[in-house]
Amino acid sequence: MRSSLAALALLAVLGSALSGCGLMGTVNVEPVAVSTQKPGNVAMYVAVSQHGSAVMGLDKQAFKVYEDGKRLDNEQIKLTLLPTATSAARHTALLVDMSKSLNADDRKAMSEALRPFIAKLREREAVTLYAFDGTKSAHLIADYPRDTRAEPDEKDTSMDRLLAFSRRDSSSSLYTALMDSAQKLSASLAAEGRPIQNGTVIVVALNPDLAGRVDDSKVRDFVADSPHHYFLLTVGQWATTTDISFLGKNGETRAGSVNTLGSPLYDVAKAVDDDYFRDYLVSYCSPSRAGTREVRLEVTTHDAQGKTSKGSYETEFDATGFGPGCSPQFTPHFVIAAKPKPKEAPRVASNSKPAAKPAAPAAPAPATSDSNAKVSSASSPEAKPATAGSAAPIAEPPSGLGYE
Repeated sequence: MRSSLAALALLAVLGSALSGCGLMGTVNVEPVAVSTQKPGNVAMYVAVSQHGSAVMGLDKQAFKVYEDGKRLDNEQIKLTLLPTATSAARHTALLVDMSKSLNADDRKAMSEALRPFIAKLREREAVTLYAFDGTKSAHLIADYPRDTRAEPDEKDTSMDRLLAFSRRDSSSSLYTALMDSAQKLSASLAAEGRPIQNGTVIVVALNPDLAGRVDDSKVRDFVADSPHHYFLLTVGQWATTTDISFLGKNGETRAGSVNTLGSPLYDVAKAVDDDYFRDYLVSYCSPSRAGTREVRLEVTTHDAQGKTSKGSYETEFDATGFGPGCSPQFTPHFVIAAKPKPKEAPRVASNSKPAAKPAAPAAPAPATSDSNAKVSSASSPEAKPATAGSAAPIAEPPSGLGYE
């Protein structure tokens, strides 16, 4: 549910230097975007996780800001948590394999599993449903806008269109359909015009790729280099002998049959939620009025037993020209500089055989603004798992992006 996260850079910066994405205790604070703007605005978009899962429900009191080592008073600097939706676009492409004939019971089971799954995803982001068969491209079935109050709609005819999908080629072109849906997802995110783009591709595969239009190695590279999060759900026993786990970069799971889709789909939905809830957009008004300043954002959490954990990250910005008149409600001006590596996400539980743990992706470069902050990424002791954080395969439905 992890991505995706866009790497951003300041237009006015000639070089970048991140002091570090540092950890204090067990809290991982990952920079996604940084922006500074006159008259004195500083904004930091960060992902906060602990033990591979999102740290949810933090209020502004959990965040402390230090400039040049001096603790700033939250009230004086008007520290505010802004809605992440002001700067981040989120969209999921759901790709369903219709290359295999389904009987009436299977079609009913698929409908009953997919309807609540799509409704759950829509609470956080828009969803586009695609079908694929042996033809090269993914076939659009329906677009679902984000709806925080979405419920499974029995009157929705889009599921009927999916189940009535007429195969134009009896083969299965899984690889090209996945690549096509990912490219369409990129276009949809770009059209929203927000600098941070968090895309997810979820594949429900009933067959391996049979068409052979592209080699495994090409698809591996495509998925590895893509900024999106990828989740794979294989259905049936064929997946025990055919390894396509690389398609689930951020998590994979398995269903023994179409009749058991519900539980693994629930796991994927929870993983997507985990990615969503780890993001925070912290905005404040800097008291600095000149020169380069080191800023450190510290995050403090408390568990049910009262144990305190801390994490932080540091960067620099240029306060030249800063003055009075700042409002922390001002929308940060993040500027896209390059496609980043995706956030890691937690593994998704399987109702049969746990998926093999994937290689951890490189940490994404933090976003920067069109002002004068200097930013570059640094490694963290606690690597963030696929979009939601690194975690071992889960035996029970996970509590968290879930998608990297």
